[in-house]
Amino acid sequence: MTTETPASAPSPDEARRLLAEAHATGRLTTAAAGWPAVAVMLSLGTAVSMGTLAMGLTAGANYLVALVGLLAWVLVVIVFQLAVMRSTAAGASRRWIGFIVALFVVYVPAMIVVAGSQGEAVVATCLLAAALMAVTVGFAAVEAREARR
Repeated sequence: MTTETPASAPSPDEARRLLAEAHATGRLTTAAAGWPAVAVMLSLGTAVSMGTLAMGLTAGANYLVALVGLLAWVLVVIVFQLAVMRSTAAGASRRWIGFIVALFVVYVPAMIVVAGSQGEAVVATCLLAAALMAVTVGFAAVEAREARR
């Protein structure tokens, strides 16, 4: 029967090297976790921006087609998010909440405008779709920058 002797403590240099490796692994892990969030932000922002534009420039049956298309893409993005984003980078939850709040601060007035526009509020629709795009790109850029850290 063999008895294993307990491992000796690492030397200070070896301990520093092990800590550096652990830190590098942690950085890579959280960086990799940030990129699905960027994809979800850009996808969701594209869907609501283009859906807003389509609904604001149409009326009648075309409006309904644009609405169904918007809802289908939002559902795809949500399913992707639930399936892929199992882990999140440090701080991503706060940024995600900020993104959703900022998106809906613009999205609610956009839906009010397009719901009553009947394809007539072209300038307002275009401005609100551009604002949705700006919010999305801004938050995705912040998330991408954080993912590179």
